Amino acid sequence: MLLSKCTDHSDFFDDNCAGCKREYAELKGHHDIPQQMKRERRRSSKDEFSNYKEFGEERAKKLYEELILQYLGKEVGELEAAERARVIIRKQCMVRGIEVWPWVG
Repeated sequence: MLLSKCTDHSDFFDDNCAGCKREYAELKGHHDIPQQMKRERRRSSKDEFSNYKEFGEERAKKLYEELILQYLGKEVGELEAAERARVIIRKQCMVRGIEVWPWVG
C-alpha cells in the first residue's frame, strides 16, 4: 500500500496542513480521520449550541442573585450592583436571541 506523503512538510508535522494530517492518519491506520474529525467537530458545536440556548427565567434569576452578591462584595452600592447584574442578564438574552424579561427591563 502506498502512503500519502506531505510534499510541503518533510521534516516536521504541521497541525494546520491537510497533507500532514492525512499522512499521519495513514501511518496510524486511520484512513478517514480528517472526515471523522470534521464530524466530531460538527457534532460538538451542535451540542454546545443546544446547551448554550438553555437560559430560562429561573436560571437568569439565580445568575442575577449571584451577580449582585459578587458586586456587593466588591463594595459597589446596592443600586449599582443591581444595574450591573441586569446589564449582564440583558447581554445574555441578546446573545441567545431571548426576549428580555420585564424584571430585567
